[in-house]
Amino acid sequence: MPKRPDEREPRGDVVIRLDTPEELFAADPRSLLVGSRRLESGVEELVDLFLAMKKKVRTRRIVLEMAGECSPELAACLEGSLRRYCRLRIERAKRQGAVIWRSGMRALVSGSLLFFVGVVLSFGFTRPGEDEFWAELLGNGVFLVVAWVGLWYPLDLLFIARQPVKREIRVLTEVLKLPVVVQSQGAPAPGDATVAS
Repeated sequence: MPKRPDEREPRGDVVIRLDTPEELFAADPRSLLVGSRRLESGVEELVDLFLAMKKKVRTRRIVLEMAGECSPELAACLEGSLRRYCRLRIERAKRQGAVIWRSGMRALVSGSLLFFVGVVLSFGFTRPGEDEFWAELLGNGVFLVVAWVGLWYPLDLLFIARQPVKREIRVLTEVLKLPVVVQSQGAPAPGDATVAS
């Protein structure tokens, strides 16, 4: 049974196999008709592999394996394009994180009001002398739920919804630090563990 990417050697290569240079950034579903092995772009596969790895897995380098011959100019172009993509995607992720934060802060204002109203109404229905049925249904039930919902959504936005964006930024920053090797698929890489497509 093949190992999952996070179960492989702790210091291996992450290998992305490409039939054409264009597959690094775009995958055409029509290419499946002519034998392509790719549903998504190579860079999306690369990011997904890093997102799936445990923190203890340390990668030495990223290897882009080309089906055909690869000139030094093409290798330099692919490496530069990959790094540029990572920087642009980090910028986009930071913008997304800021949008989520602002949305959470806005929701916190209206959510706090809803929380306050829910608590006040809950207290009003649970005072001594109120009908027990309504105290349980509305005071200890409906209005407590209203109060909880008022804070749940903004707190979720502020503390939970941003976690995938933060993780993506960490992963892309790690990718930027690693050396990128572009080679033909037949080129040997002795002693290296492989995380492949």
